[in-house]
Amino acid sequence: MRYRLFRLAVPALLVLGILLGPACSKKPEGKPADDEEVTLRLQIHWDAASPRGQAIRAILDRFEADHQDIKVTLLGGSGEDTKLLTQIAGGNPPDVIETSYRNVQVLAQAGVLRPLDELAKDESSFYAPLWELGFYEDTLYGYPWFGHTIQLVYNRTRFNEAGIAAPPKTWDELHAAAVKLTRDTDGDGKPDRFGLSLPGKQHGDLSWLFTMFLHQAGGKLVERTNGKWRVAINSEEGLEALDFYLKLIHDTCPPGAGTKMGGDVMADFRNGIAAMEFQGPWGVTDIWTLPPEQRFDASAAEAPAGPGGRAAELGANMTVIPKTCKQPKAALKLIAFLGGREAQTMIMEGEKTETGFVPFRVPVRTDLEDIPAFEEHPEFLPFVRGFAWPSIEAPIPQWVRIRDEVYIAELNKAVLELTTPQAALAAIEREGNRILSE
Repeated sequence: MRYRLFRLAVPALLVLGILLGPACSKKPEGKPADDEEVTLRLQIHWDAASPRGQAIRAILDRFEADHQDIKVTLLGGSGEDTKLLTQIAGGNPPDVIETSYRNVQVLAQAGVLRPLDELAKDESSFYAPLWELGFYEDTLYGYPWFGHTIQLVYNRTRFNEAGIAAPPKTWDELHAAAVKLTRDTDGDGKPDRFGLSLPGKQHGDLSWLFTMFLHQAGGKLVERTNGKWRVAINSEEGLEALDFYLKLIHDTCPPGAGTKMGGDVMADFRNGIAAMEFQGPWGVTDIWTLPPEQRFDASAAEAPAGPGGRAAELGANMTVIPKTCKQPKAALKLIAFLGGREAQTMIMEGEKTETGFVPFRVPVRTDLEDIPAFEEHPEFLPFVRGFAWPSIEAPIPQWVRIRDEVYIAELNKAVLELTTPQAALAAIEREGNRILSE
């Protein structure tokens, strides 16, 4: 089954059709001879001169060494779908664009991308759910390059001190471990070390993380009934997820969760206040950048499974080719190389920081667990394996508005105990369905 995330509204498509028509119909101006040197432009959404851009440049240098007739110019840019559409509509977009899997759906539906049928044979090299995210209406438009999933990052030193032999694998084990790690070390009768830190502020970090818990409970944000989308979060599974999230905050988190974003959670973990957090691979490498005397043994494990199984928030960066690309054969070679084993291995060489090279994302292939980087740092493997069970934060386009207008606000009110979990879910359902009916 294809992961058909959403479709643009018909009026929006009509506008885009008018806007993009001339650009999409533009024909290539000539074809290079077989021995003629080709220059491709690859756009990433980071600054090309940044440490991350330089790390990607090193991968492109390897490609150029293997393909003497193709040169690649690296461009910085924007990852926002509206800006990408405007850029493509201008008639002179890059030959290859790195973008989020969410944008693949938008751009493909707008009719501005070239199908990648020639690369469909590579399906077995990638995690199936991740591979499916590159499709729109059974056609491949996005090719996986790199990404991340959100997993449990934990302080192994604190675990050893508490006599916890292994990271938790289930919700019950997570709560038990977090309670055991919550301690009063200064004897004032109040805990000063905590098992976990979670975001609860009215911010996007609360949205994606709670949605992950919802999916672990077996719940859904929306479901389609009689041809119409309806909010589905006000369910037994939704209530179980929200109750558990609030229980973790009450029993095992530092005070003030209702005012914390992801960066505040990272600070709690970095400063030794919390022994666990849910983060991407940067949650581990953040500890590597500390002064030597402040570092501790940080590791990662697969996010504990809920009653409905495993689920992990996913960030997947893909490469796409605009229809207007004049060198599609060369562009296909570049995309295939970036998704190949050699280039994927180089992702783990990372970007340069003051304390050395650290991975900024992880590769997305299934056949890399034997590479030296993972043998030396197996704590990064959970971030790769999580591609097998993704949690999708915005399954339909209208959910973005629901999220921003009601979802996050009601969750924050529940964290602050300004409303009950039942009332919060009911409000999300009521207001969300109102938005869907407009």
